[in-house]
Amino acid sequence: MKKKIGYILLILFGLLLIGASVGIWKFNNALFKEKPNYLKYTFEDKPIHFNWAANSTGSGDYAEPQAAMTIPLKIEGIKHQFYMQFDTGAPNSYIYENDLKSLRKIGLDIKEVVNGKVRCVKNLNFILGVNHIEATMIPILKNYGHNFDKNDTLKRIGIGTIGSDFLENKITSIDFKNQKIQLFDKKPNWMKSLPDFKKFDFTGRKIMLPVKVDHKDYEFLYDSGCSAFGLITIKSRFEKYSNAKTEEIKYDAKSWDDKIPIRSKYTDHLFTVGSATLTLKRVSYVDMYTITQPLVTPFTRIGGWLGNQPFNESMLILDTKKEEFVVITED
Repeated sequence: MKKKIGYILLILFGLLLIGASVGIWKFNNALFKEKPNYLKYTFEDKPIHFNWAANSTGSGDYAEPQAAMTIPLKIEGIKHQFYMQFDTGAPNSYIYENDLKSLRKIGLDIKEVVNGKVRCVKNLNFILGVNHIEATMIPILKNYGHNFDKNDTLKRIGIGTIGSDFLENKITSIDFKNQKIQLFDKKPNWMKSLPDFKKFDFTGRKIMLPVKVDHKDYEFLYDSGCSAFGLITIKSRFEKYSNAKTEEIKYDAKSWDDKIPIRSKYTDHLFTVGSATLTLKRVSYVDMYTITQPLVTPFTRIGGWLGNQPFNESMLILDTKKEEFVVITED
């Protein structure tokens, strides 16, 4: 009888292992598979200013001053205060369907086409900062966004997301301290005197940066949409990288329409990214499936999600053509 139970448990364990392996394979394949880039655009070689959007949700009346990176957007002839979120974790840029409907209602003649199965705005001219953008084939995110009318000219309205497709085949400098993003087709002269660029991986338009924490090598996914965070990792590393006496912040982070329970602490723990040594500033973990996270994480490529906090006083330069990067810190 005991032998029979042992065989049954062994079979169940084998099935569980197979199921987990298939699940992890599907996760990696979905995240890193090559995706079509529908977006095409022309731009001017001018800095694009971004703002930090605040969020006031959290335990102990916590207020997050850097919940998102938003870029002011203007459409000629329209007085509304539009913006788009800068989110490198999103492989595609989007214009939100509800906002698109509202833009049409206030008089814009915006045509759309279907590319394969993807609905896209055929063309749209707008201004990011002082940079004139002529964009075509902007994917439409169905059933998302805001409704507004011609009189809603005082409130700020988010009409879309700028994803990592915006950075493809470009050199992008993100100056966090001065809140400026600039795009280049080739390296300007001032970049040629910078420290050596290091390799990173851009498969599936995911920005995977090589880092070292406590003498261990990892790949962190740089996701500017995780703006409020330094590093999102598993609970055991969260405890290792933070002080047990530091007060924990609890709140629900928004990911599109979903809410994710996050636990965070401020920290001065150091890590190396490229040739730069930075402070994590804030370490967090997702308070879901904390038992299984350590079992699954070693089989995925993602050692953690890296947000904007560590770069607050620095500049991050990403060359997606050559898949190389550099972090410039203050002297």
